[in-house]
Amino acid sequence: MNNQNIITRISNELGNQMFMYASTLGISKKINKSLLLDNETAYLSKKNISRYGLNNFQITSNIAPNNLKFLGTTGYIKKKLIKKFNNFYIKKNFYIEKKDKDKITRFDNNIARTKFANNVYFEGYFETEKYFTDIKDLILKEFTFNDYKKFIESPYISKLNNSNSVSICLRQNRFNEGKDLVNNVINSKKSMTFTKEQIIYINKAISYFKNKIDKPIFFLWSNDFKNIDLKLFDEDVIMVVHDEKLSSTIDKRCLDLFLISNCKNHIVVPSSFNWWGAWLSQNKTKIILRPSDKSFSLYKVNNKDLWPADWIEID
Repeated sequence: MNNQNIITRISNELGNQMFMYASTLGISKKINKSLLLDNETAYLSKKNISRYGLNNFQITSNIAPNNLKFLGTTGYIKKKLIKKFNNFYIKKNFYIEKKDKDKITRFDNNIARTKFANNVYFEGYFETEKYFTDIKDLILKEFTFNDYKKFIESPYISKLNNSNSVSICLRQNRFNEGKDLVNNVINSKKSMTFTKEQIIYINKAISYFKNKIDKPIFFLWSNDFKNIDLKLFDEDVIMVVHDEKLSSTIDKRCLDLFLISNCKNHIVVPSSFNWWGAWLSQNKTKIILRPSDKSFSLYKVNNKDLWPADWIEID
């Protein structure tokens, strides 16, 4: 095994995991290190509600050996000590994504000039394509779906491929995500506001497509279809719901991601999962719409460089 490694702590949901992988793979190429994945420590936390999902893709990076993970109480204490003294080292053992006073990150173009130890640990979301635009073809290859042959059996594939399909994603319960927040009344109200504001933005985007392309067909994905009133949309939409038999044999997250990527055009909301569905689309004439920073009163994107330059902003 290479003695020059980036060890990336993978955490959160699938879209976040994909950013962590793609970005640190891009960084590893720039600083001539191998990429290893810590696929355990984040998911052993009692507060964790997610599960590791990069094993659904044909990624080439290896899982880090146990001696390069901070497992158990001993590992936790060891990590705290290394982090504490990290600033005193010329060659850094840890790189933690920087945040501003509003806890927002952005692309760091100084990473390649930073001096790192042989093994350096990376923690953060790294939610911008600027870390991997120069290896785009490689990232597309890395994120080839293992269950591709099963996914193309979905009845939605022909509908997406044989129409001017437009993907819509609606992120529900945004402020109730987490074991301690599920029944929080204040956060439930915030989530409802965020849902309403998404629909306002989506309707503006629908209007854009109706004036831009011939006979668009809108397909709707959501993390929760409960309480969605389809009458609130300015156009008929098709809810993408899967057969239970198919869902029981595959990772439904990846099936949805695959189907979104097969749409010809996209209306994107602030969701890393939704972002990747649009980004993975290889339709050369695709149009991707994204919200402006003014679209939502209670929500800000986590990275100032999240949106690719060629995605069209809708106010």
